[in-house]
Amino acid sequence: AIIAIMILSNAIMVEVLGNTASVLLNHIIGLSVALIVLLITKTNWHSVKGIPLFYLLAGITGLLTVYLSNIAFIALGATITLMLSMFGRLITSSIIDHFGLMGMTRYPFKPMKLIGLGLMSIGVLLIVLN
Repeated sequence: AIIAIMILSNAIMVEVLGNTASVLLNHIIGLSVALIVLLITKTNWHSVKGIPLFYLLAGITGLLTVYLSNIAFIALGATITLMLSMFGRLITSSIIDHFGLMGMTRYPFKPMKLIGLGLMSIGVLLIVLN
């Protein structure tokens, strides 16, 4: 539900500010809230020194997710944008699980997963083609 609300509010902001400005404002607000939470909870701030550069991709991929979701929402609507987003996440996470990529524990792909992904593929096609 939170992702659907985020995509909708971002799309509305895009209509007012444009895509790049709305993504910037979105991330400034997110940074501000994160800083407030850090201060209120008195969380220890650890140095980013020594963190593999790969781990910092979360920020870049977060920004790209918002930016591209805004474009997709305007072109495709909320339902198709969310369906494609969820389907892409499931496929990607299945690959990460199967191979144990990015230092994750390996969870081998099982045939029942293929059936589930196949059913989801059919659902995505029905929604996209409708």
